[in-house]
Amino acid sequence: MQTRRTRAKPLSAEDRRAAIVAATRPLLIEHGGNVTTRLIAEAAGIAEGTIFRVFADKRELFWAVAEETINPPGGGEAMARELADLPDLDSKVRHVVGRLAKRTQEALMVMMAVRSALMKEPVERPSGPPTFLLEANKQLVENLTVLLFEPHADELRLPPRQAARVLRALTIGTWMPGLSRSEQPLSSDEIVDVVLNGVRKKES
Repeated sequence: MQTRRTRAKPLSAEDRRAAIVAATRPLLIEHGGNVTTRLIAEAAGIAEGTIFRVFADKRELFWAVAEETINPPGGGEAMARELADLPDLDSKVRHVVGRLAKRTQEALMVMMAVRSALMKEPVERPSGPPTFLLEANKQLVENLTVLLFEPHADELRLPPRQAARVLRALTIGTWMPGLSRSEQPLSSDEIVDVVLNGVRKKES
């Protein structure tokens, strides 16, 4: 008796978009701005033309990858779930710093690749950072304030929002372009130590 095959349910436009973005991110990190739509289509398991039914052009796709890398959907909810299982402020800060450092490195590589690709086909854009980058920074500080520091406000010397800004600045700042090649980025342990203990020796 033959088993009748059923065709897989087609993805919605939203799911298809997410799948293409997810397939493109590691390719941008590996190949930089030279990644082709053929490679993207192969990685996503779709026809090359399908990309352009979801995105107007490669530029729009690359910006979507940058946006979702820097400010992933559901980032706040994911952080809340992860922190709920950790017992104290030290372990929570250590977890968040490691998570944020990894995301910052990925975002930096993606943004460098996007910039490289866009320079080949220059287009006039508003001056200043992209709106999604400003929104991502605002959302990150809010998440760090509410989810990480406010539940431990009585343990802090600084207000929770200020502590959030310090953590963000140290973690993201250590991976920003311009760091000397001879100067290693701060490790997660070093960032955690400064955030929780400061830089001044304690009086004996």
